[in-house]
Amino acid sequence: MDVKLLRSFVLLADTGHYGKAAAKLFLTQSTLSKQIRALEATVDGTLFERGRHGARLTSLGRLLLKEARTFLRLSDEIGVKVRSANAGSTGHLDIGFGISTLILSPTLIASFRATTPDCQITLNDMPSREQHQRLLDGRLDAGFCRAPEGIKDLSFASVLEERLALVLPPTANTRLRNRLSASNRLGFVALSPSRGPGLDAQINQWCSASRFRPRIVQYADDILTVHAVVAAGLGAAFLPWRGLGALGVSTLRFPLSGVGSKWPVGLCWRSADSNPLLLRFVNHVRRASHDETRA
Repeated sequence: MDVKLLRSFVLLADTGHYGKAAAKLFLTQSTLSKQIRALEATVDGTLFERGRHGARLTSLGRLLLKEARTFLRLSDEIGVKVRSANAGSTGHLDIGFGISTLILSPTLIASFRATTPDCQITLNDMPSREQHQRLLDGRLDAGFCRAPEGIKDLSFASVLEERLALVLPPTANTRLRNRLSASNRLGFVALSPSRGPGLDAQINQWCSASRFRPRIVQYADDILTVHAVVAAGLGAAFLPWRGLGALGVSTLRFPLSGVGSKWPVGLCWRSADSNPLLLRFVNHVRRASHDETRA
């Protein structure tokens, strides 16, 4: 049913007069009459009784008026929502993150929500490689993760620089900081390569450049478990320096340097994604990162 005809019908019903309704609609009375006849043809019935009294609703007209008001209200609400979505001020985003942005990503999302209160955001913890795959599959809108190497369909904006750290039990001799052979006697706890392929590759790169081969005594399926095992005194570990900041102070941490010790972490999204809300979020993260760099 034509929305324009319904709006004319409702206004005529409210005024009860063709001349007054036509004036408010900026139409001639003839044009308004044609619109009402077209609407009557659509519903196959008479909507107004015409006479010296003006325009009085028939029983069919009263029934249509009730439904038309509801329909037009919903139409207006849909229009507002669509315009808001097109402006990037409403909608839903699924966003991934890793331990390196455990503090940063919620902070950025909170500041974005402050300027875009009608949006909904789901935040899920997952490895960078899984984020990349979910982005490509369309199961994730954006992710705070490692840069996607060799994946041309994904865009990336760096937000921080992460680096490796040597993590030791709280009771360890701090001289182990520069004595990796002593750490090897204690043994290393490592994240399972299948759970953290990016971190595993980073550790291997650094170890290769440093000519060091860690003696792995235990694997774990998540970084929190790796850290807990080290805190219990059962081994040493290589973990992300920034990520350790969110895990408390129950271990000794020493940042590493050299080839393979650093890598960028940032926001990743599908290059061809035209979702206005996503693009608005990307711009927000870029501005916030730029402001943080300048500060």
